[in-house]
Amino acid sequence: MQQRRTTILVVGMGGLLVGLLALQFSWIRALVEARSALFDEQARTALVEVQSILALSPASFPAPPSAGLAPSSGPMADSLALVRAEAAERREQAMGLADSLFRAVLDNRNVDFEFRSALLDRYGRPVFLRDEDVELLDRFQEEGYRISAGDARALQEVQLYTVHFPGKNFKLAGNMWVELTANLVLMIVLVFFTVYATNGLRKAERLNRLKSDLINNMTHELKTPISTIGLAGEALLDPAMAADADNVRYYVNLIRSENKRLGQLVENVLRAAMLDQGELELFRQRVNFHDLLKEVLRNHAIHIKKQGGATASQLAATDPIINGDRTHLMNVVFNLVDNAIKYGGDSPRLTVRSWNEPNALHVAFTDNGIGISREHIGKVFDKLYRVPTGNVHDVKGFGLGLSYVHAVMQQHGAEIDVVSVPGEGSTFTLVFPQSTTA
Repeated sequence: MQQRRTTILVVGMGGLLVGLLALQFSWIRALVEARSALFDEQARTALVEVQSILALSPASFPAPPSAGLAPSSGPMADSLALVRAEAAERREQAMGLADSLFRAVLDNRNVDFEFRSALLDRYGRPVFLRDEDVELLDRFQEEGYRISAGDARALQEVQLYTVHFPGKNFKLAGNMWVELTANLVLMIVLVFFTVYATNGLRKAERLNRLKSDLINNMTHELKTPISTIGLAGEALLDPAMAADADNVRYYVNLIRSENKRLGQLVENVLRAAMLDQGELELFRQRVNFHDLLKEVLRNHAIHIKKQGGATASQLAATDPIINGDRTHLMNVVFNLVDNAIKYGGDSPRLTVRSWNEPNALHVAFTDNGIGISREHIGKVFDKLYRVPTGNVHDVKGFGLGLSYVHAVMQQHGAEIDVVSVPGEGSTFTLVFPQSTTA
């Protein structure tokens, strides 16, 4: 149910984000279109003013050259060439005047846009086109703003004074940089907080699931030793049982063993709380890691033998001395050995190796357990995380041990690495820095 609610919330937030982004894009598009329409109106109005002024100007736009046949040589050809040259000169002067007038009108309207101009006939063919504007002919024909130039009745041919603004879109966008930037920032903030909230919901769901597993697992594990202690206590209260010294000794040892187990479970929970509150303090001293390993393995020997397992040591390090907190380091080794036993099946096998590398001590714990798949190996050091084993109660524990190990190693400035093959086992390697004077 909780997962379904989280999914609904995530989908709802995603839909809301998409809707808000769509509204933002729609608003931006409407704003750009409105600014573009306003500019078009200003440009056309400015051209009408230019047309009115040109109508009163003595400058003229001569008719384009005739497309008919003309003599290629002789006095008539020379005369025609002279007429065309004079017409081209007058046309260039008229274009210069029109450009100046258009620039003045735009400046008067506070429209600071660069433009290019050309003179086209009614079919869009160039009558006057500067050499540097040849590549813009298509733009003049498709996007240009135009007015009639000169007296069409006198010219016998319509000529269109056409202008094009090469950087219009960029200029319009630049004039709206405040609005566009504000909307871009708003969209980024919306996306960020939506993603952040979605991740928060997913993490909360995962945390709730892990806490639920922890409570269920803790209830199961605490119930077993409590029930055992209760039964042992009732047995001792039975006069027939109490009369036998061997029975008394057996039940007392059972109570002590289960009490010790309860203490260890509580200790694991207290360590987790200590890590959460950042109260993990180290009492550093010189520690012989070989001695520490031997002590932990000796304490676990009985448990390993009961399960038909065995341990092997290959302590090849010539310098096993490190600077650290002995108590926390012993807990680290205890957790790793305990994991090897728990996940080792009916006959766990554990091999502990050590060796030196320049300024470092390496200690590896290799077991023959069920191994860890690639999808889970990156999460084994997360708090409350337990590698799935089919039945949550098949392997005892709260998912706190390896997170504690990782935190202690970090506090020591050391590293822990894990390599595992499903079905074959795992190797946890501790790497401790060593000073040259150690």
